[in-house]
Amino acid sequence: MTRDLGPLTSVVDLAGELIRRPSRAGLDGHAPVLAVLEDWLATRGLPCRRLHDGTRRPVALLVEIAGGRPGRWWTLDACVDTAPFGDERAWSVPPATGDVVDGRLRGRGAADSKLVGALFCHFAAELHGRAGEQRGGLAVLLDAAEHTASGAPGRISPTRTRSARPG
Repeated sequence: MTRDLGPLTSVVDLAGELIRRPSRAGLDGHAPVLAVLEDWLATRGLPCRRLHDGTRRPVALLVEIAGGRPGRWWTLDACVDTAPFGDERAWSVPPATGDVVDGRLRGRGAADSKLVGALFCHFAAELHGRAGEQRGGLAVLLDAAEHTASGAPGRISPTRTRSARPG
């Protein structure tokens, strides 16, 4: 658990868990990082579904939160895979550390992909709790294969996602 950062503590904790699950493009499987996200979402009652590539390998999670009234939908897209670590001896800390030292989250994805994925999950959780009063909806795409170009954006057809949306 991170020192108390108020409402951001949970974001940093989730990001740290994601960082501790290497998801380097072309090197690591997607299942561990997607499992962390699925567990976090399920614990909060957030609906999500896995998206798969052509070989049925999971590559992303899609969270869709419909508002109680018709309106525009917004999409937030975060990649939760990372570029390879490169020469790990060149890192000042292990790239999969995911800890906080002197107020800084450390590791690959701490300043971009994994932190943004954690933040978008929190946005979804906040909106889910009051979705009935909102117009339209929110779709959050957590793409674990963005760095290999086999990720989810090309796998989502507007017809499929639109059918899940209200009027």
